[in-house]
Amino acid sequence: MLRANQVVSHDRLVSALWGTKIPPTGRRLLHNHLWSVRRLLSDGEALVGTPTGYTLRLPPGASDLDVFTTETAAARRALSGENFVEAAERFRTALALWRGPALGGTDPELQATEGVALTELRTAALIGRIEADLACGRHSELVGELRLLIAEHSLNEELRGQLMRALHRVGRTAEALEEFQKARRHFHEELGLDLGRELTEIHRTILTREDATASTPAPAVPDRRVPRQLPPAITRFTGRSQALRELDGLLPAQGGTAMLVSAVSGAAGIGKTALVTHWGHNVSDRFPDGQLYVDLHGYSSERMIGASQALNRLLRGLGADEEEIPHSLDERAALYRSLLADRRMLVVLDNAATAEQVRPLLPGASPSRVVITSRDALRSLSVTHDIRCVMLDVLSTEEAVALLNDLLGTDGTVHDADVITELAHLCGRLPLALRLAGAQLGGGSASRVRDFVARLRRENRLTVLELAEDPSVGVRSALELSYRALPEPARRMFRLIGIHPGPSLGTDAAAVLADMSVEEASDAIETLVNAHLLQRNTERRLSMHDLVRVYAEERAASDETPEEHDAALTRTLDWYRYTASQAMKHVYPRDSPTFSVLPVERTPDLPGLDEARAWLESEQPTLTALIIHAAAVGRHVHAWQIFKRLSWFFYSRNCLDDLLLTGEIALSSARLAGARDGEAGIISDLGYAKMFLGRYAEHLACQQEALEIWRALNNRDGETEALKHMSYALQVTGQPLRAIEVGEQALALHRELGNRVGEISIMSHLAVSYFALDRFDENVKLLVECREYWREVGREYDELYCLIQLGATHTELGKMDAALEFFQQALLLNRKQGSHHAEIDAHTCIAFALCRQERYEEAFDHHEKALALARSIRSGPKEAEALIGLANTCLASGDPQTALLHYQGVLNAFGDVNDIYYQALTHEGVGDALHALGRSEEAAKPWKAAFDIWERMGAPKSAKLRERMHEAGLN
Repeated sequence: MLRANQVVSHDRLVSALWGTKIPPTGRRLLHNHLWSVRRLLSDGEALVGTPTGYTLRLPPGASDLDVFTTETAAARRALSGENFVEAAERFRTALALWRGPALGGTDPELQATEGVALTELRTAALIGRIEADLACGRHSELVGELRLLIAEHSLNEELRGQLMRALHRVGRTAEALEEFQKARRHFHEELGLDLGRELTEIHRTILTREDATASTPAPAVPDRRVPRQLPPAITRFTGRSQALRELDGLLPAQGGTAMLVSAVSGAAGIGKTALVTHWGHNVSDRFPDGQLYVDLHGYSSERMIGASQALNRLLRGLGADEEEIPHSLDERAALYRSLLADRRMLVVLDNAATAEQVRPLLPGASPSRVVITSRDALRSLSVTHDIRCVMLDVLSTEEAVALLNDLLGTDGTVHDADVITELAHLCGRLPLALRLAGAQLGGGSASRVRDFVARLRRENRLTVLELAEDPSVGVRSALELSYRALPEPARRMFRLIGIHPGPSLGTDAAAVLADMSVEEASDAIETLVNAHLLQRNTERRLSMHDLVRVYAEERAASDETPEEHDAALTRTLDWYRYTASQAMKHVYPRDSPTFSVLPVERTPDLPGLDEARAWLESEQPTLTALIIHAAAVGRHVHAWQIFKRLSWFFYSRNCLDDLLLTGEIALSSARLAGARDGEAGIISDLGYAKMFLGRYAEHLACQQEALEIWRALNNRDGETEALKHMSYALQVTGQPLRAIEVGEQALALHRELGNRVGEISIMSHLAVSYFALDRFDENVKLLVECREYWREVGREYDELYCLIQLGATHTELGKMDAALEFFQQALLLNRKQGSHHAEIDAHTCIAFALCRQERYEEAFDHHEKALALARSIRSGPKEAEALIGLANTCLASGDPQTALLHYQGVLNAFGDVNDIYYQALTHEGVGDALHALGRSEEAAKPWKAAFDIWERMGAPKSAKLRERMHEAGLN
């Protein structure tokens, strides 16, 4: 960490860990420590091995030391520029990163060499912070702290000088002079040293009274009425720490006259007014001339206050009599600016609807501060004024739960944490909804809370959250005001997005849904986003808060006819089916559908692979929801066809949960629609998904069922695909000879049909079976032909798997340089394809080849990459494969104990690995590790398990294992 982004040698790391008392296995133990470090690293951070050591790659600001260095440098710049408040705060931020002595808990020798310099940096920052505080006039509060610091740092003259100045500036000059005498005695009489020039100079300025006290803030203007118009602060305020810090940025600096405005925006019920009033009361002492407040009622046409009426109220708050207030808007605004020119006040303009409503209410040059709250972003206001925008979102889960616990009372009732968390989410973590729930449940029993949560689950949430005695304070009423303020095109867009099945959508999809041009849709969307009725998650993705969606659904049900609703759904399903088909032509061209799809209008521009994949990735959750919704409302053809077009994309992105869920639904839809070809294809797809999850017997059963349907339909193409999948299923269940037999049937059928693509595809499957049987010559011959064909037709995804297989075979043949070249080519191709499984396989295979060359540190780096990626996509089979490879390298590098832990970790975490080949490798590895540890008798059982598997497979590995067992004296 101290040498981030630099190479640190192995010897330096070992020395840092153990000093001069390095254990015999220091290098091996170092690797174990580094393994633990890698598991703690976040995105963008990496521990990379090099031939001479390791480099910890960290982005800027990733370490406390980096932040400390950056903050102290900024603090010193602020101090030099006499921006003392900023300097003090930055020094405090830097010092807050310290949680104990430098390098506490590390080897004493490391503390002595590295810790001293860090401690000096901390002390220098502390002195800098005190210097800034002295400049801010915080003299009295520093005296006690400085005395404690001097006791700890008795030789530090800067601290003694700061204490002398602090004492002098609070009128304790005699004590300041006495501190100088104490310092002189300590340095001269006890240590034989003279005092430095700086401390002597401070002593002289105190004697001559040249050291003046810091200036104090200007007092409030006397003899004026001090209005305190803020509404009462809301009780039980929770969270919003970031927003409060942003508002603190408005606080007036000493002598400042530049007028600053903050616009706090967010959806109805998000807590804008609560935030501002809470903050305003907390900082009231920073506005000695008082606070002005006016509720503009911007979203109530009956109660909205215009600028002229608002100025009348503000002027009266400033002490103007009615007869002194002009009639025209311009004259009122001018008088308002004049009265605020020399006052330091907080002005809160609540519930503004438009920039025009508030622009006349903003002061001119004044030390006052203005905070506006609005459901609209008020972007046009930033054209004429310096606006600081604070955007409020819903509370975090932790904040929402904390608020609910507070609202539910302190009568001793213990509420189930899971129930409270679910209640928070059912309320959408919206502060108004949370408070409405709290108002109904405050002091209630745990069972009453559970019943309320159950009602929210099954009933209309907006209705459940209403207070029977006053529905006007409910979420529905708040949203009603926002909806009524919209123009009709935006209202229609709002209603229809409410019935869109997906969690988000893009502008093109919204245009199709509302049957608008893209330009018209963009205008409506912009209106909704500015009103905080729609959220723009990224440049193209739009979503609604859960409770806003419920309200939008209500409006659609009441304002759209059933025919309009049905037409919108048809347009949407047609559009997604066609666009997904077009995208998949780029991403996986060999997966051509057995059904035709009619073109539609307003499709996004997807000219190539990158754009197609980006569209599919962004739309994946929506496409999943569409399949489910289409089946639920009886659109079965849409349901199964959208799924069938997307199934391979689900595989490639490892979205197996989505695939299995939507696949079962699509299978039911295909059967209800009478689409037997769709049924067979989906059954095959489901089997493939189960194979990826390691459920190989189910995979085989699915392919057999699909084969029967294809044969019943006399569909030879479908039959060959099922045979190909069956061949692979037989291979991974430990039947390579049977796999070759079935694969050759498929190969003959493809050749009979003249299907060259299918022929090459099954050849690549046969190559895997030959590899398992150590028939490497036949394996290479097939793979070379396959690779040449895939390259010729531009099928890079298939080519990269040929490259990985060629690399694995050349590794077994001992041709490591050629193997590594194949793997690197595969990784290069996969940069465009983005297959997680291919990347994991490539890194695991590279590590194995490097291990064979005894390049263990490099091998470990690739194992780390494979394992991290497998875990990130939650693939149990791939994680098991990566761990087996890591264990193999530990064993080869002379660390059988760690290898044994990894092998046993595979068995503990995944049981017996379902892929029979890797299952045998795991058992054999356990036996090898035990044998290397001198525990040969214990090795007999796992070796025997591996031997039985190799024997059943007919693999030559059984003979090699028998020899090793014989050499170990085992039968």
